[in-house]
Amino acid sequence: MGRRHVEGAVGVVRAAAARAGIDKLAPHDLRRTCARLCHLAGGELDQIQFLLGHVSIQTTERYLGCKQKLRIAVNDRLGIEPDAA
Repeated sequence: MGRRHVEGAVGVVRAAAARAGIDKLAPHDLRRTCARLCHLAGGELDQIQFLLGHVSIQTTERYLGCKQKLRIAVNDRLGIEPDAA
């Protein structure tokens, strides 16, 4: 996305926030809110990773402040169970 598009998006979001009486709001806040709502609604981490364009699932975990549940991980097809700690 070019600089003009980013500046335009920031301006649109800030103008809408001002009309709604919200002091500080940026496009990134909306992106994070969307990701968290998807997660709360039961979205799988790999789906949210794709939505956000993250290369690594660990980035998505940090972004959401959660960890993938290894016992039900989509990519764990080997049947290996984690050690109980």
